[in-house]
Amino acid sequence: MKYTSSIKKKGTFRYLIKKGKFSREKYLVVYFIKNSKSTNVLGICVSKKNGISVHRNKMKRWIREIYKTEECKLKKGLTLVVMYRKETKIEDVDYYKLKDNIVKAFEKLNIYEV
Repeated sequence: MKYTSSIKKKGTFRYLIKKGKFSREKYLVVYFIKNSKSTNVLGICVSKKNGISVHRNKMKRWIREIYKTEECKLKKGLTLVVMYRKETKIEDVDYYKLKDNIVKAFEKLNIYEV
């Protein structure tokens, strides 16, 4: 992720979920808010209810990779959080289904550059 840093603090996640705009899709929810920086900030949340740690980490890797491919098309100065829905299991999804979900969410939120 060339132009993006990651969210480290729990308070930032909570603030974004409370105050940010969001888009719900079948497998995940994307929250965003504009920040004053010239770079983007990304956070990924996967609940323990989504499976064992190996599966949760794989799901996080998929999100990071999808974000890397879409990063150059996004506006600058955004703080994003991608949260998996609790009922999402690794057996039900694959990389391409997630990519479609994230692209739809980004389009709904209108965060692509024109």
